[in-house]
Amino acid sequence: MELSYPGVKIARDVSFEEIWSLFLDSGFLYPEKVARLQPVMPEIQQTVRALLDANGHLLATVVLRNEDVPEAHISLLRWYEQTWIVQHLAALPLSARGLDASARVNLALTYYGQLRPDIQWGKVFFRPNNAWPARVFGGFARQLTDPRTSDLRVFHYLSAPLGPALPDAPAGIRVRNANADDLIRIEDWFTERGRTVELMANDLQASRANLASVSRLFNTAGLHRRRESIVAERDGHIKGFALLEISSLGLNFSELTNAFTVHLFEEDPYVRLALVRSAARRYAELDRRQCIALEEGDDLSSFEAAGFVKIKDYACWTFHRDHLANLEEYFITLFGARRRRNA
Repeated sequence: MELSYPGVKIARDVSFEEIWSLFLDSGFLYPEKVARLQPVMPEIQQTVRALLDANGHLLATVVLRNEDVPEAHISLLRWYEQTWIVQHLAALPLSARGLDASARVNLALTYYGQLRPDIQWGKVFFRPNNAWPARVFGGFARQLTDPRTSDLRVFHYLSAPLGPALPDAPAGIRVRNANADDLIRIEDWFTERGRTVELMANDLQASRANLASVSRLFNTAGLHRRRESIVAERDGHIKGFALLEISSLGLNFSELTNAFTVHLFEEDPYVRLALVRSAARRYAELDRRQCIALEEGDDLSSFEAAGFVKIKDYACWTFHRDHLANLEEYFITLFGARRRRNA
């Protein structure tokens, strides 16, 4: 990879201090986000240092250096067993313009992904109103038409503070941990709706739903990563479920690996509210200061009733490795045209 894209390296010696300074100097970490992270900075530092020590197994960090100073950064984090998320793209302003730094690290990472057979699926979260990633990633994703290998959807990102007292589920609704039969029903829910990319990439098959395999990999590095599933019953029948991602703080700075989603078999705001409250209670039991939800629907009333506030929107693109070669060519064409316009 380093021969194909000179100056860009898979970093084996980058430190937390170097990365953090780059994130601050580039504006990737803006003051409001830094303030939100500050209360859990010790946990974040511990997590990032452990990831860097395990570089290659859980994290692939790509940097562009200029006289030994990192000027651009992007990384791949193992999200599920064979699914990696592209995250934390940052470049110093002058490097981004003068050295095409953002383009070069993106190209290098795309090429690197083709060299790693254990990267079967890729995942990218980006702000739909952020022009650069919306064009770079969203532009390519919208060209793909095979629902078996590419999935592009938008989530509302909601957050709520967690306190000691959280309301119970609405009357008549029971929320409990999912059992083996429930996990099969959850798998069927995604299959019946044609959401097979999520099923495969997000390890939602009943036999893999608790993320046991990827959990062992993180445990080896002194970190944790798992999923808990809960179901809501009314009159003895399952009406919906929630998937709770639970991980060491700092794997992702937006804590997407500590977010939950809610899914219903049929629309029922009380069932949704019961699942939202139960998910928040579970994160409170884990001593989390805040709870994060990802929701596709536009009716956020059940979340608002549970104290959640919408912070932003995220587009999530999930794709199979079969698209990596064409994505690299798309980047070459797109970034080449950009250089010509700026010449």
